[in-house]
Amino acid sequence: MSSPGGYSSDDDSRKGTPNRVFKDPEYPIVIVDQKYCSNYPITLTFEKNGAVEDKFKISDEDGNVLFRAQKKKGGRRVMMDESNEPVISFTSKAISSLFINMSWHCIDHITMHRRRQAYRGDSHDQRIFSVKKTRGFKSLRYDVYMTSNMTESTFNYRVYDSYRDGSSVIYAGDKATKLAQLNIQVTHQKTVKKEEKFTVDLSPNVDKAFVSALLIIREEVRKSRYKGYES
Repeated sequence: MSSPGGYSSDDDSRKGTPNRVFKDPEYPIVIVDQKYCSNYPITLTFEKNGAVEDKFKISDEDGNVLFRAQKKKGGRRVMMDESNEPVISFTSKAISSLFINMSWHCIDHITMHRRRQAYRGDSHDQRIFSVKKTRGFKSLRYDVYMTSNMTESTFNYRVYDSYRDGSSVIYAGDKATKLAQLNIQVTHQKTVKKEEKFTVDLSPNVDKAFVSALLIIREEVRKSRYKGYES
């Protein structure tokens, strides 16, 4: 898969930096389960329909539905697989959180942000990662922090929406490994379409469930942003 243009090693820099060249993962990226990884590139179709209960749907190249996202009570969504089994649940509304650094006996203020939390299955027992929206000079970003990343000094993964050319990509914390390329156009419209459809090209050995969850969370964040829930 070709690398998108316009991405730099530091998009916050106003001086400009060379375009970034992405590479495929050197090892499998497994967040949810190895069974969701394919050893070859694949294309998923992401569909949003605000008129139905299962608002989000992700299908493979043959049209088979892999995941659906059901809305639950308490401001949560649960992503189900093709067997209607829960894969990941996450908060659909932003929440504030504090992290207590037990080694220093103090509050780590870097985690006082409005963010989404993602859990394994349909429970709050095993948190997998959190997603925090940030803004760059030329982009809107959704930074992903795995639960094992206690300091959050840097993100583990990022969903990057470019203001300049409307492209979007998911890449790893090394800023060189590409997980997926979103074939969409990011606009500055003040409303979110009730129906939307786009394709996503996944690199080999990337967890489809993880990428699908990120896409759903990204859409929830965009919806909240336009409705004024988030800055």
